[in-house]
Amino acid sequence: MKKKIAIEFGRKLEEKRKEKGLLQKDLSQQCGFSLNYIGIVERGEKSISLEKVFVIAAILECSVHDLIPDEKELSLENE
Repeated sequence: MKKKIAIEFGRKLEEKRKEKGLLQKDLSQQCGFSLNYIGIVERGEKSISLEKVFVIAAILECSVHDLIPDEKELSLENE
């Protein structure tokens, strides 16, 4: 389940980043996280701390709820 959450979070992060017209490099520079870290999180290879979710949400001008997968999204992956 933890891996599914990371993968879905990464997918949503990438979607929101692209909606804002930002490259991974742009997001990396604005939030102070390494470019490599942003890529790893977007691919769902690593979980992200709640504090970092808030930083990214502020930069993307969205709610943390827009980035965190809900139960419905996670259950659809199981089907």
